[in-house]
Amino acid sequence: MSKKIKSEKKKKKVSSSSSSKIKKLNSEIDLLKDGLSKSDEKYIRLIAEFDNFKKRNNKTLIDSHQNSIEKIVGSFLPIIDDIHRILNDKDNNDSKIIIDGIFMVETKIKKILSSYEVESFESKGEVFNPDFHEAIMSQNSKEKENIIIEEFEKGYKINDKIIRHSKVIVSKGKKWKITMKF
Repeated sequence: MSKKIKSEKKKKKVSSSSSSKIKKLNSEIDLLKDGLSKSDEKYIRLIAEFDNFKKRNNKTLIDSHQNSIEKIVGSFLPIIDDIHRILNDKDNNDSKIIIDGIFMVETKIKKILSSYEVESFESKGEVFNPDFHEAIMSQNSKEKENIIIEEFEKGYKINDKIIRHSKVIVSKGKKWKITMKF
């Protein structure tokens, strides 16, 4: 065979082999493009689902907050009614009945606060602790230094979290007078 014929056969083999490789590569490119397109769609759907989740979650939190406020306010409405009854009883001049009414209101308020795990705590006679107390002044007294001698306003906590510090007067201790005799 002549060199020319061999060369032509080789070219045909190479060109048919190149052509099949190109077709195969184009096919792979099409598959990759299709996969990328599907991944993009999944990603867009996932972002949309997450955005919807955030919106639902925010709505749930807002609804829960609103329901809590309604529950708390609703529990205090009977107390407001009792106060109105006490104030509107203009025919009654008996201070004992008015005081009893106020004690009744106080008892109801304490019961409601307790149902929300809000409790007051005692401070008088305790050692001053800035985590629980706010000193509004200090005085000389027969008590040791840093002992609370008077509670001006009660402190309140929910479980172990302080929601209002007690406002207290703290002892400076005894003031000693030194006298010298000659």
